[in-house]
Amino acid sequence: MEEGVIRCRLDLLLTIEDATTGKSIMDRGIRFRIGDDFVNAHSRGEGNYIFLNIGRENRLMHIDVPGYESRTLDVNYEMLDPVMPALDVFLIPSENSKTGEPVLSLKGKLSGLETVEAVHPGRSVSVFREYDAKKRTMTLLQAGRRADYSKDRYALLNVEKGVFELLEIAEVISEKKLRLRKPLEQESPPNSPICRIIYGQVEQDGSYILRVRDDGAELKYLVKYVIHGKTGYKFIDFHDLSEAKLDEVT
Repeated sequence: MEEGVIRCRLDLLLTIEDATTGKSIMDRGIRFRIGDDFVNAHSRGEGNYIFLNIGRENRLMHIDVPGYESRTLDVNYEMLDPVMPALDVFLIPSENSKTGEPVLSLKGKLSGLETVEAVHPGRSVSVFREYDAKKRTMTLLQAGRRADYSKDRYALLNVEKGVFELLEIAEVISEKKLRLRKPLEQESPPNSPICRIIYGQVEQDGSYILRVRDDGAELKYLVKYVIHGKTGYKFIDFHDLSEAKLDEVT
């Protein structure tokens, strides 16, 4: 009697997190859809979902989770690791979500908008000390608090210039030293804060949503956005959103 052989290939790994808190989303009501067809995913804990034998064609995948805005994900395998195709997905809590603190929303529409994200200057997870460009190592003044540097979720903020950039971390050498995958593009003075990034959502028509939790007296965020490849920055006070919007980048 011949033995049957069942072969499985991991075709996609999604790590799904709350865009406002960075916490993993593990909800039994989560649904994944390609076109009109629902797709089964296997939960592996910590917000990780794997898809087996679904093929590796480029596609749009729709994600629905109770209490969050629906998300359409552009899965482009040409941009993913061929061995472990993985994507991080940040879902925005809906305004009527019953979990966590209430949310405050910056909404609008801006033609050509590609991305929008923000950091809170007063909520650093660590503090920058110095950077060795030759070794691509960054030394911190203090160990990262509540920071998981294995994930690209953090930015180095230059408060004086009002700009920040993503830290792409290759190795955590020690609790106070990191090695970067890519060199820093901007100079930042010592004592510059390292902050967790909050990600917004942008649709193809330029409509955008950036939400934060209403969890403090001071909610002034530095918002970074890209329009037609040009980067703009703007401080937004989420306690005063009556006339807040993103502007064109000249």
